[in-house]
Amino acid sequence: MSILVTFTGYTAQPIAEWSGQGTREERLTTSNAIVLEGSNKLASPNTFRPPVEITIVAKTDSTNLRISYAADQVVFNWEAEIDQLQVNGGPADGQRIKGAGQIPKDKFVTIRWLVTPKHQSIYVDDELRFEHCGDYADIKRRVSIFPSGGSVVTVKSVTVKQQ
Repeated sequence: MSILVTFTGYTAQPIAEWSGQGTREERLTTSNAIVLEGSNKLASPNTFRPPVEITIVAKTDSTNLRISYAADQVVFNWEAEIDQLQVNGGPADGQRIKGAGQIPKDKFVTIRWLVTPKHQSIYVDDELRFEHCGDYADIKRRVSIFPSGGSVVTVKSVTVKQQ
C-alpha cells in the first residue's frame, strides 16, 4: 500500500509516495527530488518508536538543513555558526558540537540517524558527527526534514527502518 507524502505548508501536490505503511520499513519514492523552502516540511505519514534507522539523502543550497525525530530539530549548517551541530529538544536538548555541523552546499549528503531506546548517533557520509546516551524509549514521532532562515533544502530520498 502507498500513501502520498505529508507536507506542512506545501501548496502543490508533490510527485512522491511513502511506501510500506504498516510495515517495518518506509521509503520515500520520488521521480524527482523534492524541494523544500519557506515553511515547507517533509514528514513521514507514520510515527516510529526506537529502535529505528533513518537514512536521508538531501542537500542545502546554503544553510539550515534540519531534521527531526529524536529531537525537535538537529541543525546542519546553522546560519550563526555553520560548523556547529545543534540538537534542540529531546533527551539531548542543548547539545552543541563544534566542527560537526557543516555539510557541503549544493551537494547531496547521506545522513544516517540511528536511535535505540538508550542511544542515538548521527552520521554524515559515514562519518560519526554526534552520539548521545539517554532515555529514548518513549519516543513516538514522525521523521521530518525542513529548511529555515531562507535556505532551500532538496530531498532525494528518505528511508525509515523499524528494527
